[in-house]
Amino acid sequence: MLSKLKQKYQMMRARNITEFSDYRRQLVDIPNAVFLHWQATAKDEFPGIPSDAVFFARAAEGLMMFFDYVSRSKQAYALPSKAADSVWHAWNSWSSINLDHFCLKHYQRTVPHVEAEQMASEMDAALANCLITAQQAEGSVPGSPSVPRLFALDRKLHMPQGYSYFGTYARIGFQHMSARGVGTGESTYPESFGAAQLLAAGLISTLAYEEMIKKQAQAANSGSSCGGGGSSCGSSDSGGCDGGGSSCGSSCGGGCGGGCGS
Repeated sequence: MLSKLKQKYQMMRARNITEFSDYRRQLVDIPNAVFLHWQATAKDEFPGIPSDAVFFARAAEGLMMFFDYVSRSKQAYALPSKAADSVWHAWNSWSSINLDHFCLKHYQRTVPHVEAEQMASEMDAALANCLITAQQAEGSVPGSPSVPRLFALDRKLHMPQGYSYFGTYARIGFQHMSARGVGTGESTYPESFGAAQLLAAGLISTLAYEEMIKKQAQAANSGSSCGGGGSSCGSSDSGGCDGGGSSCGSSCGGGCGGGCGS
């Protein structure tokens, strides 16, 4: 009895999330079969992931944000949320054709599902593309330490083995999350999120670059450059896909990607 009441409550909350979402039109158009397939299969690929309707609604909303950002550019984008990625994987395995039709209908293009390993050195730049687009979409200053909703999603949902992004006084970093969905270990600051890299990639203006440098200098002088995340810091500009001898994917703060002008 209690189980049924809990399930009913979760479904009601999930409907409310959909109703008040900026992506309501897309969310109501997701086939229920995708949710059922996700419930049945996501736990095998993402151990410990919740299987309730509320988690799915939040994760699906995150995926809609990502598709929206990808549709705005021909650049490669990487998804910074494993929660949203779980929905993408489930939908793609249930019916990649249905997913392509959905994206064409709502975003006027398909979004190719590219595994992290295939993106190789593109992952760093793809995460930066996603970050700046997300900040612009939410009205934040590009390159600021403001963490967009998509980047904060895993942390909000306590996604097991997800990415816990946080903003310090002058920069954005992340921690890997434990099986309990809590940030743990060293904080990593992706190199591609740095002021010089963002300027060189044409993602921020010279004015924004100067402001970032100014804040970093202030943080360094005050000794607060390594705040946030609740853990020790890695090297000041390490943590990118090509840094520290680590491979792309789970080490880079992003999962699968898409875009590339398709």
